[in-house]
Amino acid sequence: MYKYSQCEFYGTLEKVEDFTILTQNIIPSTLVFESLSPFTGYHNETPHDYQNPLYLYMAVDKTYSVFEIARAFQEVRNELDFNLDAAKAFVKFSDKFYNVIRLRHLNGYGDIRIIQEAFERHGIKPLKSNLRQKDIHAHVTLKKIFCLEKVAKNLFIDRCEKNHAYIEIPRMMPFDQLIEVTQKVRNNWFESRFDAAMGYFLTTQKVFEIVRIYSDKLDIKYLEGLKQLYLQKIK
Repeated sequence: MYKYSQCEFYGTLEKVEDFTILTQNIIPSTLVFESLSPFTGYHNETPHDYQNPLYLYMAVDKTYSVFEIARAFQEVRNELDFNLDAAKAFVKFSDKFYNVIRLRHLNGYGDIRIIQEAFERHGIKPLKSNLRQKDIHAHVTLKKIFCLEKVAKNLFIDRCEKNHAYIEIPRMMPFDQLIEVTQKVRNNWFESRFDAAMGYFLTTQKVFEIVRIYSDKLDIKYLEGLKQLYLQKIK
């Protein structure tokens, strides 16, 4: 059996987010989405008013591989010398599909154009677009590295991102089905609120199907309770 305490694994997350389109602090005629409330099940379902952006999605001109983006990001991070996080992603809404780079940990909105230009210098070109759609309800698929520590059976804590934990579930589920299961869990959950997304990560021997939990209360008792409810509702 594969054993580890804390390791990095490659995987995917899927979630639904409400977007707005930025028109300032970007390269003119390019497309950058901002997530209005990236953890809607946890935060109030209203646009945030933070000084700095939480999650941005920078549209790029074509499909780049994970390795192309990772190589460019290494150069961008070294060049800009601040704590930026970037990952390959896809955004779908209506009949539209976009290749994007998910950005987080920006110092402020003034960083956006600087980051776009840095990626372009290293071969990742921003998408030129005149899209100005409002009320965007987007399906996001994120390709990322999970930095995980197993803390109990079927439970993991993310050691790179605060307030993130993961529950292993017994089988892969269609995204719409997971939304239904999550709603049933919420209807029977009387502890503090949480946000959920679905995904998986890879080890050398297994694909782990997971539900990502976002909450500021991630003690073992809290997570064990959520895990039991998810397993009950999935059955």
